[in-house]
Amino acid sequence: MTTPHNPLQHTPQNFPLIAGRNAGKPIRCRPELQPVYDRLQQAAQRNHHWARIAVKELNALTTGMLGKNNVYVRPGERERSSGSEKYYVFLPGLKATVVRWMNDQFCIMELGLDAHYYDLASPGEEGTRLGLYRVSTGRGHNSWSATYVADSKILPQRARLVAIADGQFNRVSDAVRDTVPRTMKHLGLGAAQVPDSGADLHFTPGRARLGGLFSYNPLSVANSRASAVLLASSMAAARDVEGVVWAADFGGSAVLTQAMQILVDKGISLKSHTVYFHKPRTSPAKALKLAHQLQMRLNERIADTGLSARGALSQFSVAGLRLRNQEDPYSKGYHAEAWLNGGLKVAAPVGVLAAAIGGQAGLVVGGIATAIGGAGVVHALGKSAAESFGHHFRR
Repeated sequence: MTTPHNPLQHTPQNFPLIAGRNAGKPIRCRPELQPVYDRLQQAAQRNHHWARIAVKELNALTTGMLGKNNVYVRPGERERSSGSEKYYVFLPGLKATVVRWMNDQFCIMELGLDAHYYDLASPGEEGTRLGLYRVSTGRGHNSWSATYVADSKILPQRARLVAIADGQFNRVSDAVRDTVPRTMKHLGLGAAQVPDSGADLHFTPGRARLGGLFSYNPLSVANSRASAVLLASSMAAARDVEGVVWAADFGGSAVLTQAMQILVDKGISLKSHTVYFHKPRTSPAKALKLAHQLQMRLNERIADTGLSARGALSQFSVAGLRLRNQEDPYSKGYHAEAWLNGGLKVAAPVGVLAAAIGGQAGLVVGGIATAIGGAGVVHALGKSAAESFGHHFRR
């Protein structure tokens, strides 16, 4: 399936047509790939989640490549032999190489599937598979259990917490123990605020962190694209669940931002949902712009960039955009406070969950976090000065 092939050796009419028969651009595949694609379709009809996504996204090529930069790597690369454009499509458990011929038809030239693509419950694979896991607390200290969710749908629970892990773990058990407690801590959640149903975690198996100094643009990170497609499916399916919190940890920011871009491209909105980024390894500015487009409900500080000067600058770069958006709680006073504190933590991010939970519980949690959050006296002085500055700004 992966041998070099020159599409010009055959006319398009000799290749099986798999989509675009009645509308849009024709999508074909190499004849020897027809059985592979047919099996994908059969699995999709049997409600195989990954297969349904794959068939849907491959068929979406009928509308062309416009707006799909979040899914396709190196768009516009050309084959030297024919001049045809080549694209690499990354989907959960699958990689496809697609060529656009000179007559504006698309042809799938390669389809590479993971070894256990059709065996979602294969013994020994449960803790290493890409996707969503239902997380619950155990009886012991820092004891967690995780169960794979085959359809990638979060628990439909108000204010549901969904943590998006970095790509440095090859087993979900390690990702859960490392990511979920830290996410709870930085959102200001204690045991009392975690319901018996626990949380959800989106897992991207790997051995190295995603993003970083040389791949700070989240849409340029290639090895998180398949994971982002699956996360976008989870987010779209949860759009009617009230107050979901999508919290990315470190390089999980690449997965979450790419998923947000996919939803924007599809015209989906998440009006009652919010996002939070803990020490993101990709630009939070891009995520903020996408959050506005998705009509998400935001906290004043959606990202804790720690001591990262680049992260702080990224957030400040969109301050004007936030101030002009009437639906964004970001204010001139908060902007002055953040500036005066020189990047210190000036407010606990529990406001994210407090807003989602609502009621007296949310007010109490938010009040406690505000009282103890930040950097002590420096925080208090900064806030006082910011209020003074804010008074002048409002004049």
